[in-house]
Amino acid sequence: MPLEDYEIGILLKMYDEQIIGMRGYTSLERVRSKIQWPNIAKAYKIKKSFDSVTRKLVKRKLLSDDGKSMAVLYLDKLGVDFVVEYLDENPNAMNDLVEKMTE
Repeated sequence: MPLEDYEIGILLKMYDEQIIGMRGYTSLERVRSKIQWPNIAKAYKIKKSFDSVTRKLVKRKLLSDDGKSMAVLYLDKLGVDFVVEYLDENPNAMNDLVEKMTE
């Protein structure tokens, strides 16, 4: 099943903010703040909660909660690989996301 645009946006912002791997735990609230979830949700007209969206990405192994029941969150290896590949194919993706979030 392909990813939704807003899910890709979350992964791109997490990569941009370097919320990657085992660099220390980042709380769910801090991730939400750093990636500007309210702006992403508004830009893509998302009604789902941040928790439910990220839980889906954890199940797909693109994000990891390190077995902490969504208390912490970071980009997993597959998530980083996906973002790097996505940015190779779509070099303007980050700029497009920022534009969409500021409309």
